[in-house]
Amino acid sequence: MFMLIEIDAERCIGCGRCVADCVGSNLLVEDGTARVKGRCILCGHCVAVCPTAAVSIPGYDMADVEPSAPAGETIDAADLLRAIKSRRSVRSFKPEPVGRQELEFVLQAGRYTATAKNAQGCRFVVVQDGLAELKRLVWDGIEELLALPADEKPRWVKLYKPFLRDACAGRQDFLFRNAPAVVYVAAERADDAGLAAQNIELMAAAQGLGVLFNGYLCRASEELPAVRAFLGADERPLQMCLLLGCPAVSYPRTAPRMPGDFVVK
Repeated sequence: MFMLIEIDAERCIGCGRCVADCVGSNLLVEDGTARVKGRCILCGHCVAVCPTAAVSIPGYDMADVEPSAPAGETIDAADLLRAIKSRRSVRSFKPEPVGRQELEFVLQAGRYTATAKNAQGCRFVVVQDGLAELKRLVWDGIEELLALPADEKPRWVKLYKPFLRDACAGRQDFLFRNAPAVVYVAAERADDAGLAAQNIELMAAAQGLGVLFNGYLCRASEELPAVRAFLGADERPLQMCLLLGCPAVSYPRTAPRMPGDFVVK
């Protein structure tokens, strides 16, 4: 759908801030009022930079726009770094489901992540109520592929043989790890999905939840048509998969890392 931004001439003061900040050079000030030249990527910078709220984007949820935090109320850098250092990959979860409010914050964190060319092309799929069905489809699909003759068996599925054996024996479920929810990010670009997934993890940690990025489950889900159909990811590939829930283990300290490999010029 072709959309343009709109400028309220009564509110516009002709300050030119939107013109200076427009990445596509799509705006100009004419006769004391900002004007739109033509099509743009609708990144919303003009909406965000306008001091009089004169700019809007029809088709977007303008009611969701709110004042940014004042400069003095930004997150303390040391606190943010400590939070990043404190996050851990969680492999053991409590059984209680993730609340609706927590899920809403998680999804909004993914939704507001930057995307290349402002494509906003990520689809976020949360499986919680339907988790038993997802597990059945995944394990049944893997079992069927492993039963194929050696020359017909996809190479990727051979890695899953011990996972299936352990799951069938009631030992550790390597793919789902008793997490109460799974979040997938489907997108054409892997970087768009990866950035969104990182914001999702940070928002989850801010609410006392834990995440495990699970490449094995993501690969199996992408390769099994029945799972893709269940998830409703349309044609976009499944780029990221996150197990989500309340951690069953706590970490009183941060973990060490190797010295940083930094190049600063």
